[in-house]
This record gives sequence, structure tokens and C-alpha cells, in this order.
Amino acid sequence: MLKELDGLPSCAGCGKCCHLLVELASGDDRVPAHLVVEHAGVRCMDQQGDGACMALDEVTRLCTIYEDRPQVCRDFERGSTLCRTVLVGRAGLQTLAAAD
Repeated sequence: MLKELDGLPSCAGCGKCCHLLVELASGDDRVPAHLVVEHAGVRCMDQQGDGACMALDEVTRLCTIYEDRPQVCRDFERGSTLCRTVLVGRAGLQTLAAAD
């Protein structure tokens, strides 16, 4: 697995995945209420104008609620397909689709 992670930035200070819409699972109540919004009846992490999670520190690019982050964030894995897709952006989505 280490070889597969060569060239990927470390998670700390990256913050790319923190620009995804994060839906909060039922019972995921550890997130502070002021960071939660509702979209069409679904609880989500609030986002800034650029799409960044409100819990992402703009300077350090670190999560300000790391110990209380949602389960979906806890489960996100560095080097996963979603991680790599987020890192390469929209062009990468086309590349991944073509590779299937």
C-alpha cells in the first residue's frame, strides 16, 4: 500500500476532500450544531462560498473539529478512488471513467 501512496500529498494540510458535500448519517450528532445545515431534509456539513467545509481552517487546511468530525470523514481513506478523484479534479473523473 505504501507504494500506492507515493506521490499523494499527506492528508494533513491537503483539504481537498473537505470540498465535498458531506451528508451526516442519522445519529451522527457529535458535529457542533452551528456547522450543520439542512438541504431538502438532509442534514449536511455547512460549506463556505468556495465549497469548503465550514470546519476547515483556511490557513492550516486542517479540520477544526477533528475529534468530533462526522463518520463519513472518519471513514474517508487517503489513496482511495474517491481521494484520487478529488485530487485530480474534473479531468480525473473522465480519466477514471475511461479506465473502467
